[in-house]
This record gives sequence, C-alpha cells and structure tokens, in this order.
Amino acid sequence: MTGGGAASLAFGKEQSFKGSLVDSDSDGTPEYWAFGRNPTVTELDLDRALERLTEGDQAESVESLATNLEGAFAVETVISSDVHGDVEDIVFNDAGTGFKAGRAVSSRVFAGIDYLDGTCERELIGCIPLEYSISYTQDGTLTYSLSMGYADEKTATSLTPSSVNQVSDGTSAAAHSFQLDVDGTTVTKLQEAELSITNISRFQRGPSPIAVDAVLARPETELTADAIFSGPSRLELAYGSSGSTSTQDRMSSVAGTITITIDGTALSTYNLAKLKPDTYSWNDLISDGDTDMTDSTTFNVDGGVTIS
Repeated sequence: MTGGGAASLAFGKEQSFKGSLVDSDSDGTPEYWAFGRNPTVTELDLDRALERLTEGDQAESVESLATNLEGAFAVETVISSDVHGDVEDIVFNDAGTGFKAGRAVSSRVFAGIDYLDGTCERELIGCIPLEYSISYTQDGTLTYSLSMGYADEKTATSLTPSSVNQVSDGTSAAAHSFQLDVDGTTVTKLQEAELSITNISRFQRGPSPIAVDAVLARPETELTADAIFSGPSRLELAYGSSGSTSTQDRMSSVAGTITITIDGTALSTYNLAKLKPDTYSWNDLISDGDTDMTDSTTFNVDGGVTIS
C-alpha cells in the first residue's frame, strides 16, 4: 500500500542512445526535468516477448524463451513554460525545432514509488518518442501526451534524480494560452482542438534482445478542430480551396499555426506548412437552443512541422 504524494517522475536527456545524460552546466550532475503538473502515467509496461517452446510428446508448452525486450511509457500532463521546451527536446530530433532524417532523440525516465517498506525506482533507458499530441478544450487546461518506447530498464532502492527542474506557480497553460490560425485567420470560437504526431521513431536491432540504436521513422501529423460555426471558410477548404462553392477534383493546401502563450510570453509556435481537410462535418445542426452548431475538421498536415 502506498500513500498520496509517494510517487516521483522525471526525465533526463541522453547524449547518445542509451548513453550518459546531458550535464549542460558541467557540474558533474546531469539535469532532470518534471513533465508538468497534474501528470498521469497512462502506461508503464515491460514486454519480454516470451516465445513458447514445445516438445512433440508434451500436450502443453515446456518452456518460454525471452526474445526482444521493449518497454512502453506514456504520460499526460499540463503544458508549462518551465519545462515544455525541454519536453520538445526529447520529441523533435532537430534540437527541439522539428524533425530531420537520421538518429532519433533519446532520453531516460525515472519513475519511483515510496511504499511502506522502502523505495523502488525504475530507470527507463533509451526512451524514444512514438506519439505526441497537444490537446485544447475551451474550458480546461492545455495538455500534452507523450508515448515512448524504451530499450532497457533497471531498478534502484533510492531515487536517482537529486535535483529536478520543477514547475513553478503561474507557468502552467490554461485554455486561453492556445491560438489556432488557419489560412491567416484566427479561429476565435474554437471549442476543441488537437495536434497529434504519430510514427515518430523506431528501434534498430541486432542479435541482442536489447535495441542497439534508434532512428526517425515517418512522422505523420494531423490537426483536428471543432469550432462554433461562423462561416463556410473551412467548408470551402474541404471542397478544394478558399472560395469554392462545390467539390473540386484537386485540393489546395493552406498554412496554419498553433501558438502557445503563457502570461503574455510566447512559449512555442507550431508552424504547419500545409493543411488539407481530410474530413469535415456539421454537429448539432438542430438542437434545443442550448447548444451551438459547430463544424469539425480533420486536417492532414504535410510539408513538415517546425517549432519556434
């Protein structure tokens, strides 16, 4: 049995895959960061990929053999200006500004728990990003989720991070920290939105059950937006281009941006080079008068995502 406040969670940046951690101030101690406030660990699983072995004269398997080792870690939390730039560093392999071909960025996650008879910490080694998303709801906080695979892990009976860069008061993002612009126009009556990136990176393997390297896969980015209907601009884009009044054989792309601003200071701007509607829908066209009609658009994002 454990009690409230008994868990710890932090990450460090690896200098190379499964290598030593970054010590940017050269004081002999690596830097560690919190993920954000209100963290929820939605997955922390170790998979040994056991393969059953059989004998011809036995009705059931006689042995299980460990094959490739792979772990899964996922967290959801509130965006904070104190740490989110460092989170972007462990997602985007071009120094936190976008993606480039080549080796994936990697990190280590330290997850600990104080239980009645001691402390147990799991150190997740060679963590690489698999999926990343930013989620906005009109009446909530601005959150992100990060799913990672990890190559190996080890355990300790004490907490490794001696000093963690934590989130300070007044640096977490509320809904009003978020702004979406499509084709140069701000979506002012935005109700929900999500920017999601999947298939970010993958492991490379050899004879060892533990991955030996990690590379960028083929990131795919999607933007969903639901807003109170205030005109046919997004319907026109779904037809083919701005100003279209009927469906076209070919569709044009438009640019978009997501800007995150906390306490008057811009934290990150996600530049979305090419937006093209994949699906478009009207919701609550006829209602009881208490609900506004909204339109929902799912955009493919092409041409690369850059962060400034």
